[in-house]
Amino acid sequence: MKYQQFTNDEIKKTAEIFSSAEELTGNYFKLSSSDWKRFKYDVTTLDGLDANEISNEAFATLSKYACRNESFDFGQRTFSFYKVCLQDHNILNALKRDPAITFEGLVLYIAVHELIHIIRFNRFVTLFESDEAARDREERVVHTTTSEILRASPRFLDKALLSHYEKYLHRM
Repeated sequence: MKYQQFTNDEIKKTAEIFSSAEELTGNYFKLSSSDWKRFKYDVTTLDGLDANEISNEAFATLSKYACRNESFDFGQRTFSFYKVCLQDHNILNALKRDPAITFEGLVLYIAVHELIHIIRFNRFVTLFESDEAARDREERVVHTTTSEILRASPRFLDKALLSHYEKYLHRM
């Protein structure tokens, strides 16, 4: 099946937005630049996803991989690596459905949301592998935290998006 994908300009904007999201999220959690180096992750758009990483339900999914660093002779050789799998087609369809929401606003929301998950998983606040009830609780916490971070940012102007997610929180 052929899905609609981001343009090159949208991919470039997405990279810039994730950089802003790191700054906003890092400030909220009081992270230094060296802290971010410990949180190993990458962001991939639809074009770079494997078939099993494509979802028709989510704007993004998060995959976790166990990696080994063979160059260490001592210490921890394995580490967790997270892959933010952006679902271009779902994001673009949402923008078509609601013209009040901007590309920049929606991708910033998604970026901050996924980065919060990565921080919480790396700090063992919650586990990546968990049951459905725990995942639902985690989503509520992360949506609430995302909203707090974005409301405090003078750069975030997409109030329609925040209103949409406030309704979503009350349904959970």
